[in-house]
Amino acid sequence: MQVTEKLARFAVETSYRSFPKPVVHQAKRCFLDLLGVALGGSKQPLCNILVKVAKDFGGKPQATVLGHGLKTNVMNAALVNGAIAHALDYDDTHIYSIGHPSAPVIPAILAVAEWKGLSGKSALEAFILGFEVETRIGLGLGPKHYDRGWHNTSTYGRFGAAVAAGKLLGLSLEQMKQALGLAGTQAAGLRLVFGTMTKPFHPGKCAFDGVLSAILAQRGFTCAPNIIEGKKGFVEVLGDHSKLEPMVNNLGKRYEVLRNTFKPYAACLLTHPAIDAIIDMRNKYDLRPEDVGEIQCDVARFCLDSAGQVEPRTGLAGKFSTYYCAALALAEGVAGEDMFTDRKVLDPKMVALRKKVKARIVPRFKNTEARVTITTRAGKKYSTYVDRPKGDPRNPPTDRELEDKFRSLAAFVLPQRKIESLVKTIWSLEKLPNMRQLVRLCH
Repeated sequence: MQVTEKLARFAVETSYRSFPKPVVHQAKRCFLDLLGVALGGSKQPLCNILVKVAKDFGGKPQATVLGHGLKTNVMNAALVNGAIAHALDYDDTHIYSIGHPSAPVIPAILAVAEWKGLSGKSALEAFILGFEVETRIGLGLGPKHYDRGWHNTSTYGRFGAAVAAGKLLGLSLEQMKQALGLAGTQAAGLRLVFGTMTKPFHPGKCAFDGVLSAILAQRGFTCAPNIIEGKKGFVEVLGDHSKLEPMVNNLGKRYEVLRNTFKPYAACLLTHPAIDAIIDMRNKYDLRPEDVGEIQCDVARFCLDSAGQVEPRTGLAGKFSTYYCAALALAEGVAGEDMFTDRKVLDPKMVALRKKVKARIVPRFKNTEARVTITTRAGKKYSTYVDRPKGDPRNPPTDRELEDKFRSLAAFVLPQRKIESLVKTIWSLEKLPNMRQLVRLCH
């Protein structure tokens, strides 16, 4: 099966006018959400390091680092913006392909579109195509790819960034196949690094490599044109019981962006069902930390696999701790970015409450499921089951809720007038003549 060519052809031959209105609107929601978390992430320590590196080795001032206003070369801008987009681990998630698809793609688009002075409609077109290609590849890879220790966002994200950048650069079919080849041969990213600065570095490197792949392909650089399905290629080497059919079935008819999840909580998505359950019981039964003897969380296997840190020591590690997230949900009733600080994670009251949390795997549970049972010190038991957590495509946030999330994060770096201008600009992105106008609002 010529999967690489089919995906490349889809990217090259599909245009904006082919997209249903709900797909375009969902793409705008992705831009709003991703720009918010990137602006919030621009104040993280990893960004300071990357900005300094970009200043030291910057090259031509072609594109802008969000939140900072630094002009650097197009690939460095994609790198830094991709990293800050995932720095808070608050960005959207495609649960079916087990990855964060917007973080590698939108930064690549912003960099190339600013560099070339392209329109908002072109940016939306490139995003939808990049998102579709990368998540389709993720669907075909299957869960064992992630289970083996690969970080899907990092391995499939390069394909999405390359397609998006290549679409903006007007690559031909043959050039797009070469760009996909270059993206595939650079694919990497290990889950061992979760909880460190390198996890968000992954989508940054995806954006960098995707832009580089598209530029090299445009200039005649060669690679294997069948990188996905070829012998000793991407699927054979990195896959495990992977299938090619899901990568192309109903291509252009069913859009994966409509199955995207937007995070209401600033933690690993797999903790969200338990957080939802606990907040629900907290509010319904007026439960407080001092009332509780034990919190039992029954969760899916990947929940503890990805977010099983029993004794987190930092705010970042707390995002990958089902135990801390459960304690936080009960103590505060919220799980926003300001709840994941080193000080909060190490607060003696939070540590004591976290130690009351037990977690166990229920093999039959899907990644969106959890059952939480709270036993009070008086011996009463309360239990709630969640299978459609907030943010899930079956329980999506409203546009207003996404706007509120965006405003809360953008406020870390922008004045109110720019925040409101950005919201308005994003909702009418297809009418924007030049993406440089949007980028100027982002610092």
